[in-house]
Amino acid sequence: MAYRGYKRKSLTTNGAVAAWIVGFLSIILGMRGFLLLLFYIVGTKATKYKSTIKKQLDSSAEDSSCRGPSQVLACSIVGLGLQLIHYVYYGDEGSINFSTGDSQLASSLACAIIAHHATNLADTLSSELGILSTSDPILITTGRKVPRGTNGGISQTGLICSILGGFIIGVGAFLIDTMNGLDVQSVAVIVFGIVCGALGSIIDSILGATLQITYFDEDKKVVSDSPKNNAVRIAGMDVLSNTQVNLVSVLITSALGFTGGPLFFR
Repeated sequence: MAYRGYKRKSLTTNGAVAAWIVGFLSIILGMRGFLLLLFYIVGTKATKYKSTIKKQLDSSAEDSSCRGPSQVLACSIVGLGLQLIHYVYYGDEGSINFSTGDSQLASSLACAIIAHHATNLADTLSSELGILSTSDPILITTGRKVPRGTNGGISQTGLICSILGGFIIGVGAFLIDTMNGLDVQSVAVIVFGIVCGALGSIIDSILGATLQITYFDEDKKVVSDSPKNNAVRIAGMDVLSNTQVNLVSVLITSALGFTGGPLFFR
C-alpha cells in the first residue's frame, strides 16, 4: 500500500517509507492495526476526490495531496504508541469489557486506539469533502462566515462527513474484532466511533481557528497558509502548523477515548 501510494503520488518517497514502517508495526502489534490501513484507503480517496476544484479554493490543497513523513507520523504515531503499550503490558488484543478490573486498562487502551483513528478519518473527510460544500462555512469560534478552506471553518456538510468518518472506523473496529474472534458490543463500538470522530473534528476545528493562521489571497481568491502576494490574515494565530494541529487533536481525543470508554461499553 505504501508503494502504491508513492506511485499514485499520494505519498512522497520518505512518506512512503514512514507509512510502510508504521503500517507494518501496527499490523504486527494486533489486528486493530488494520484500522490505520482503513484510514489510509478512505482518506486517500477523499483527498484525491475533485482535487482540481479544491486547488482553486485552497492553495495548500496541492501540497496536502502528497503526504510526507511528518504528516504520516502525525496521523499514526499516537495510535502506534497505544498499540505498543497494550502489547507490552497486556499481550494479544482482547474484547472491550469494563465489567472486570483485570480488563479495564486494556479496554481503555483499545478505546483510545479507536478514538485515534476515528479522529483522523473524521477530520480528513470533513476537510477534504466539506470544502466542496456549496455554501461558505462559519468560523467555529465566532460564527462569522469565512471562505471555504479556512482553518476552523465548519459547515453542515463537513459535520456530516466527520460523523461518516467516525462511523466507518466504528464499523471497521466491529468487523476487525469480530474476525479476531472477540466478543463485540456492535452498537456501542459504532456509536463510540461516531462520537469520537465528531468530537475530534470539532477539537481540530477549534485549534485550527485559534492556533493555526489562515490567509486569504485577494488576487487569486483562495485561502493560503502563507502571507504571499496580496494575502491578508482572516483567522487564527501562527502558533501551530496543520500537521501539529492534527497531532494535538488526536492526542486530546485519544485521551478522552481512554477515559470515556466506560460510558459506552459495559
